[in-house]
Amino acid sequence: MRRHFNLSRNKSLQTLETTAASITAAGDAASGFLKIVLSTITSPLPLNVVITYRDFDLGCRVRSRVEVIHVDYVSAEESVTIALQHTERFKVFGEMYRVREFRLVLCADVQDYILKYAMRKLERIVEAEWKNGRLYHPLCKPLIISEIRSPGTRSGDDPVGRTGKYISASAL
Repeated sequence: MRRHFNLSRNKSLQTLETTAASITAAGDAASGFLKIVLSTITSPLPLNVVITYRDFDLGCRVRSRVEVIHVDYVSAEESVTIALQHTERFKVFGEMYRVREFRLVLCADVQDYILKYAMRKLERIVEAEWKNGRLYHPLCKPLIISEIRSPGTRSGDDPVGRTGKYISASAL
């Protein structure tokens, strides 16, 4: 695993990207893996760590059938589970920050029907983490961005891969 993600040869690395779902799916292994990856980065450039949040990471599911869109929001019970996942992710971000400084970028990669909801949700998550003192660095508030897409335009529209013990990441 370390050999495949040794990024020390890349002297102009600016972005490391992964998904919120893969951090959750990897559980305790996520922190270790991402810390190893960060420790191999030797690029002197400022680093952005982009965490992509999809519909299901933010508590809703968008289903489309022949031009009919239906948005399901999770139950109160599922909301509690999702809130705990956000807290666990921010703990991982804090551990990562101890290895290397970076700018955290939260990206709402959602279908256009729920963009406003997703952006407000990410803002509330950051506010809650800030208030509870769980942000990785008190002087650096995460940047929140969005990527709007139409239904079925990405293989990730199907939430396959939300289970298991693997984490995926890409470097740009």
